[in-house]
Amino acid sequence: MQTLDFTRPVAPEEAGIDPTALTRLHDLFGSQLADGLHPAAQLVVVKDGQVVIDLAAGSFRGGKPVKPDTPFYCFSVSKAFTGICIHKLIEEGKVALDAPVAAYWPAFGKKGKEKITIRQVFHHTAGIPAIDRYRQIPLWPFWSLVMADIARLTPEFEPGSKMAYHAVTWGFIFGEVVRRVSGMSLETYFHRHFAHPLGMHNSWFRIPAKDLACSPRIISGHPDQNTLVRVFDARTIRRAVIPAASLHSTARELAVFYHMLVNQGSYCGKQYLKPDTVRQAVSLGYSGWDEINQRYSLWAYGFHLGGRKDEQQEESVFTERSTRATFGHMGNRSCMAWADMDHKLVVAFTCNRLIGNQENRKRWIALNNAVWDLMGV
Repeated sequence: MQTLDFTRPVAPEEAGIDPTALTRLHDLFGSQLADGLHPAAQLVVVKDGQVVIDLAAGSFRGGKPVKPDTPFYCFSVSKAFTGICIHKLIEEGKVALDAPVAAYWPAFGKKGKEKITIRQVFHHTAGIPAIDRYRQIPLWPFWSLVMADIARLTPEFEPGSKMAYHAVTWGFIFGEVVRRVSGMSLETYFHRHFAHPLGMHNSWFRIPAKDLACSPRIISGHPDQNTLVRVFDARTIRRAVIPAASLHSTARELAVFYHMLVNQGSYCGKQYLKPDTVRQAVSLGYSGWDEINQRYSLWAYGFHLGGRKDEQQEESVFTERSTRATFGHMGNRSCMAWADMDHKLVVAFTCNRLIGNQENRKRWIALNNAVWDLMGV
């Protein structure tokens, strides 16, 4: 299989898509910029290994134009990438889903955390969502201090008894497991096994200092995001390794990664993951009420899943046309990356303004509905 060709998006008739639907998606992308939802954005859509949409527009940092290689801060889109590093170690027989985290990180196994498993961390049922996680912010640039802090945590509920989104602790736990099992930091492991060989040269868990000025600032578009933006746009935090949130990447490179998964772990003739590993990663693992986000969630292993449990469930941001074959992860009121196995479809969207929760849902759902329109679904 060849690399994705970003030099020229495929013609609608070649891809079997509706030209008028393609125009509507172009117009929607442009109108969201014009309406001020965000000043900078990228959008890539891939169907059957062909690039259908490849857009980069807007400006940042004093008028710099957004280009396809402009890296954006991706927030929780990062979790899929950290999770895949764990899946690689599972595939190699070095980590087991139902093994306790403490089997790999002994200091973790105390104060009621002794039996927390890798599977429970994947499904946000480990009992340590750390609702007061922002207390830990000063430690984030210092890996050993964060690990010592997490090791001291006491579960907020019985592990395995319910689900509560582990916004930050999720990634730190898995990052430390990767470090202890592989002997490499998460960012080194990710680059060696995925980013570098996949040609993801503008993707980092720790963005180089020289490249930070090439990344758009994070902007608040809603009062409840003001504090978060001040924290996450601070230089020390932008350059800290936060495995649940700190990935900087481009829509093109997010699309390359997800296309590898859609192609059963293969890209450009190289097998990055076994097909069985990919199937496990995107299979339904847990469905239930999320105590943190106050909604019903469907979890695979590092990914949200599409579809609904029933009509009472809130519509997925992947839209009502998604199914359990749809998987991906969203980044706090901004970026998203997802794919659909049945349609061999990949979507990656980046932007830099964090807006109101419902307003952002409308932004994501509008874009995703326009993508499904392309597919004729």
